[in-house]
Amino acid sequence: MKKASITLFVGLLMSAASIAYAGDWNLVKNVKRLEQIEPDYKDDKPIDKKFLDVLDLTEKTRKDGEVYEEAKRIANIPALQQSKYMDSFQYYMLVKSLGVSKIGTSEPDHWLVLLNAHEKSPHLLAAWLVHMKLLAKNSPEQQRDVRALVDWIKAQKPEMKVRAPEYSGNMLMGYKPRSDFADGDYPKFHTLANYRAAVTPSAGFQDDDVYVTLLAKIKDGREDVLSEMSGIYRKMGKRKEASDTVYQLAELKLKTKDFQGAKSLLDDAIKLNPENTGAVKERDRIKLELTYQSLAPVAPVAAPATPAPAQQNVQTAQEPHPVANAQAQDISAK
Repeated sequence: MKKASITLFVGLLMSAASIAYAGDWNLVKNVKRLEQIEPDYKDDKPIDKKFLDVLDLTEKTRKDGEVYEEAKRIANIPALQQSKYMDSFQYYMLVKSLGVSKIGTSEPDHWLVLLNAHEKSPHLLAAWLVHMKLLAKNSPEQQRDVRALVDWIKAQKPEMKVRAPEYSGNMLMGYKPRSDFADGDYPKFHTLANYRAAVTPSAGFQDDDVYVTLLAKIKDGREDVLSEMSGIYRKMGKRKEASDTVYQLAELKLKTKDFQGAKSLLDDAIKLNPENTGAVKERDRIKLELTYQSLAPVAPVAAPATPAPAQQNVQTAQEPHPVANAQAQDISAK
C-alpha cells in the first residue's frame, strides 16, 4: 500500500512536467548535506532513494511559489516518514519558512512541531534556538521554549551529535540562520557534552540573549557556573546581569562565613551596577559585621613557663661535711 501510494505520487509529479521549474531550492543537495556529517550515501535504503526522487521531481515540476506548499504535503506522507532524510528535510524547511511572508511564527511553528517527533534528531537544538529568536525577549512563550529545550538536553546522552544554526550577517543588516547548505562548508556538528560545557558559544552559535538564557538554565546554582556566567555577561556589556550574578556569588561566600570574600564580590557588583540595592544593603551589613570583629578584645598571650631552679646538694646529718669531720678529729686529738 505504501509503495503504491509513493509510486502514484511520483507519477503525478512527472505528469506535471510542462510547469516551469522552480530551480533554486536545491532540495536534494541541501537535505543530503544536512543529513550526514561526512558525505556517504551508499547506505540509502529504497525509501530513502524514493524520498530524494520525490524532492528532485518536486523541484523540477513545481513553480517556485508552489514548492513550499508541496513540501508540506511531502512531510505528511506516512510512508516517507520512514526515510532517514525526513528530519533534515523538516529542518531545512523550517529555516526556509523564515522567508515566507506570513504574519507571526505560524510557519516555523508548523515545522518545529513536525521536527519534534524526531527526538534524536541532531537538528533539534538548532531548530529550537532559531525558533526562540523569533519570540519576544523573556516572553512567556520564550521561557516555555527554554524549559522544553533544557529538559530535552538533560535527557540526551552526552555523546549525542547536535548542529549549530550557523548564523551569518552583520550588526547593521542583522543576522540570519543559515538556509543554504548546498554550497560552502559542511554543517557544523558538536557533541552535546561540549555544547553544555561551553562558556562562550561554540562555532556556529551566537553570543546573544537566547544562547545566554539557555546556558544559564542548563548551568544553575554552582559557583563555577556563576563565575562563567558573570564573564559572559561582562563580555556582552550586560552590566546589570553581571552585577546580579556576582551578587549571587557573594551570597555563596556568606554561607561559608567568608565575609572578606563576600565584601570584595559585593564591591564588584555595586561597581557594575550602583542601583543594585540588594548588594548595597548586604555590603553594609557585612561592613558592620567586620567592624564588630575588629572591636573584639584580643585574647591575652600566655607567658612562657619559668623553669624550676636546680636543686643544691644537701648533706644529711648521717653524712657530715668533710671539713667539719676533720675539725672534729683535731679536737679529739687535743
